[in-house]
Amino acid sequence: MTDAKEYGKALFLLTEEENVTDTVLADLKIAKEVLLQNPAYEKLLDTPALPKSEKIALINESFASLHEILVNFIKILCEKRAIYHFSKAADEYLKLYDETRGIERVEAVTAVAMTKAQCDALAKKLTMSLDKTIIIKNTVDKSILGGMKLRYAGIQLDGSVQKRLESFEKSLKNIVI
Repeated sequence: MTDAKEYGKALFLLTEEENVTDTVLADLKIAKEVLLQNPAYEKLLDTPALPKSEKIALINESFASLHEILVNFIKILCEKRAIYHFSKAADEYLKLYDETRGIERVEAVTAVAMTKAQCDALAKKLTMSLDKTIIIKNTVDKSILGGMKLRYAGIQLDGSVQKRLESFEKSLKNIVI
């Protein structure tokens, strides 16, 4: 049995070989969203009660506008009763895409939404320090009061006001009078 990472890697290598990686990436995001929003459809494609020919017809109809390689990939997953691997395979595809193109996706958690100019400035600064193309995703979390938390590549940098206040409180508790 092959796992989702292997499926994602196989799809990525095929699209690289065929020089359609960017096109399939865009279509992959669409297909992933469709399957996530319609779990009953995914279940239908996995049921043994529905004949294979009907499943293939459903896939052809539902994903007709997507690249042929991706449609065939979905058919393979369906035939192997592994359609539930699709989301994780898509994540692996995106990970490999980012690695080969020097892209780092960074989540910036702030108390208020960042402006486009702030996101661009942060991306520029991180690009210089990480030597990668940075894609910023801004998440709002009012509990951090101010400042920012950055999450990327399994790292979390906490420069929030909340963290600074906690550190200050800890240092005050350690003062002997």
